[in-house]
Amino acid sequence: MPADIIILLYIIGIFVAISFWEAYIEGAGGWAANQVGWRINFKVGFLKRPLDAYHFWSWLIMIPAFLMLPFVMFGFNAHLFWLIVIGFLLGSIIEDFLWFVVNPKFPFKDFNPKKVWWHYWVGFGKFKIPEVYVVYPVLAFLIWIYLL
Repeated sequence: MPADIIILLYIIGIFVAISFWEAYIEGAGGWAANQVGWRINFKVGFLKRPLDAYHFWSWLIMIPAFLMLPFVMFGFNAHLFWLIVIGFLLGSIIEDFLWFVVNPKFPFKDFNPKKVWWHYWVGFGKFKIPEVYVVYPVLAFLIWIYLL
């Protein structure tokens, strides 16, 4: 169990660092709005999200490469795999939220459905949060309970 906590803290540390790096790269242009490179509308089921070159290379290539380091150190096993998935789910939320906290060009007061177009928002009345802030922690909890 202590090794699990160390691995989770390692993964969360990666995502904290990514929040700063991504905030400084993107600035006021969230979801790489001002980046060069390609952008496509990606559709999976009923979800439609833009996918750009920056997020492809960072989130689908580089971050998985970082997350493979525990496998290099400890070898592959199902427990470690699910622990890394939990770390990814929780780290993604921490990274996304910190992006709004640390970004010098996108003030935290703009963290709302009108200004943050790249998230789907859920909630009741005036209280709204990005849907991944609900879905990812629930998935992480279920994985922790049933698969870890």
